Amino acid sequence: MKIDNFYFVVDNIEKSIKFYSQLLNEEPSNITENRWADWNNTNNQIYFGIISVEAAESKKSIGNNGVLGLYTNDIEKSLEKCKKLGAKILYEPEAIPNSEDNYRCFAIEDLDGNKIEIAHYDK
Repeated sequence: MKIDNFYFVVDNIEKSIKFYSQLLNEEPSNITENRWADWNNTNNQIYFGIISVEAAESKKSIGNNGVLGLYTNDIEKSLEKCKKLGAKILYEPEAIPNSEDNYRCFAIEDLDGNKIEIAHYDK
């Protein structure tokens, strides 16, 4: 697994897309329905995005509303590794409907309750 992205959980995806587009001086490189948007997702680099509070399926609290994203070549093997490490599995691997890149992911909590999403998708 490797670090792939970092997302902020936001209350209003449309307003946040506008805010970050103006802040970063560019439009998102990807918007997936009302779930998430990301910027600079090119050349397999680490990138930044925003995700709706509904899609993140978590409570948003000030100062603790980020989701670390890891990329894996083998999602089932990564799930087994997380289970062996004793990570709390928040949800099992699932496909995200209508994603252009066949996005499939699961989520865990680390030892301090921080959410980590582990995904495989067509790069």
